[in-house]
Amino acid sequence: MTVRVLIFGELARELSCSEIAVDVPNPATVRDVNRALAAKFPAKEALFVSARLAVNHAFTAVDSPIQQSDEVALIELVGGG
Repeated sequence: MTVRVLIFGELARELSCSEIAVDVPNPATVRDVNRALAAKFPAKEALFVSARLAVNHAFTAVDSPIQQSDEVALIELVGGG
């Protein structure tokens, strides 16, 4: 199935897009989406493999299921002080 992942911030600027479509198995988990993103953008593999994804406006565990209709977003963590 195809899952759309919303991208924000600096990463969206770097990739010149605010949304990425990835193909994952059905059924799929957050981990499957992370792996599909890493495969699609090998230069950003380390980021995508460990990225936290929000599903339907809530951060979820990597083994959480994903449905094609879910809103999936990659939220970059920001540090500051």
